[in-house]
Amino acid sequence: VETAANSAPFLSLLAPFNYGSRLSYWKAPSSVTSVEFGIVLGNISDVSGVTLIVSPCGYSMADAPTVQIWASNKIHKEERSLMGKWDLQSMIKGSSDLCGPEKPGTEHKVPRHVKFLFKSSIRCRIIWISLRLQRPGSSSINIGSDFNLLSLDENPFAQETRRASFGGSAESESCLHAKRILVFGNPIRKEMDVNLNSYQSPDKLNLTGFMERTPQLNRFKVPIEAERLMDNDLVLEQYLSPASPLLAGFRLDVFSAIKPRVTHSPLSDVHNPHFSSIFDDRYINPAVLYLQVSVLQENHTMVIIGEYRLPEARAGTPMYFDFPRQIQSRRISFKLLGDVAAFTDDPSEQDDSGTRISPLAVGLSLSNRIKLYYYADPYDLGKWASLTAV
Repeated sequence: VETAANSAPFLSLLAPFNYGSRLSYWKAPSSVTSVEFGIVLGNISDVSGVTLIVSPCGYSMADAPTVQIWASNKIHKEERSLMGKWDLQSMIKGSSDLCGPEKPGTEHKVPRHVKFLFKSSIRCRIIWISLRLQRPGSSSINIGSDFNLLSLDENPFAQETRRASFGGSAESESCLHAKRILVFGNPIRKEMDVNLNSYQSPDKLNLTGFMERTPQLNRFKVPIEAERLMDNDLVLEQYLSPASPLLAGFRLDVFSAIKPRVTHSPLSDVHNPHFSSIFDDRYINPAVLYLQVSVLQENHTMVIIGEYRLPEARAGTPMYFDFPRQIQSRRISFKLLGDVAAFTDDPSEQDDSGTRISPLAVGLSLSNRIKLYYYADPYDLGKWASLTAV
């Protein structure tokens, strides 16, 4: 979802209400007139509606969006159900509290909000929300009330410039914005999930047996002739023999570096139990790492074959990544990219006797962390092949 340069992060829409500055809110660039995003709930729930917390700047007729909400249990959009469509412009006409900047002295009151209630609750796991601004000229024209045909103005059809709620002076500067989004309903009890899982159909038993069956092909390590580390150990080049088997993928042992966590405690005067939890900054501004893999082609040029995002996991956990296709090459390069500066070494694993000085975390080093592998039938390779399994 596109976000304006001076806006709060988009994920702040799902943060606790008192997270961050009271005056901060998410907004899209003025050139974006429509956004759509999905919210995955923690459990299957009976959802009865969605609440939109109004931004501190409030809404005006220029930036009040049209809201559409869908619900589904599956990620495919063609299977979702439309729960309703609401025109926020018509809502703010009947409620002046939603218009204009937030009045001083209302910090401890219930925040301004709009509820979008469903006709009936729906059991779902995913909620989609669409915000759309009306295009200029799309609003209806009432000749009797909007214009004075006897006026001596040069252009009686010229409309008064409407204020953009976030500080602009022209309607063209209006943008989509919101403070928070809340989904309300009731999660399904875990007992119901246990009862559903206790029923084992024949098809499910067959599938379980197939998944537990030993795979026919195993991963085996590809030997390398030499390797070289560069750029603070964030780049690793491995050199292979011409007789090496086709490369199927690589194994990566998770780094030992950790990201410093910044927690935000709610205000002490808020007694709502929903605000009593501590929110982790990594869910608002997640630090992302990914590996870029390149191979040497016959024309002696390096070509990128893939970029792999690295999920969070315990240090030392093996992760396996298959290439899009089998590869034959004499040299392969791995480059660690992303928010490498956001990570630091685990204090419990730091060695004070070390003399290495690096601007980046030593725990992000690619040294002895990557192993190339290929797939083969263990019965064809013999018993000795089990010693090179990865």
